[in-house]
Amino acid sequence: MIASKSFRWNECRAIAMLLGTVVMGLSAHAQSDEHVLDTLQVHGFLSQALVITDDNNFFGHSSRDEGSLEFTEVGLNVSLRPHQDVLVAAQVLSRRAGGDGSDSEPKLDYGLIDYQMVSNQQRTFGIQLARISHEA
Repeated sequence: MIASKSFRWNECRAIAMLLGTVVMGLSAHAQSDEHVLDTLQVHGFLSQALVITDDNNFFGHSSRDEGSLEFTEVGLNVSLRPHQDVLVAAQVLSRRAGGDGSDSEPKLDYGLIDYQMVSNQQRTFGIQLARISHEA
């Protein structure tokens, strides 16, 4: 069974604050803040599509001669290891897929905390707490 819930931007901000609080709490237990910040990774992407179709309007008026540029995605993801056994990661995604652009509000695409209690060459055992979007 897969259960999902959509979140508004204010709820995403609350989740991000919760993840931040967990990161800060875990970093207090780390040996050195400099080592924690050394693991910080920030990545982003921008995707712009040109859609041209013959008879149907897919993501805007794509059947016109010039096509449609009304499909855009922008994402920002962050990961941090506050402890060698803990990974905290999140991604915010904004997608405009045709329409008037009102669907392009940034949303939490995923957020997770991964704690690996046992990790060696033979096995890995741990717990993940995550919020993952199932929107297409």
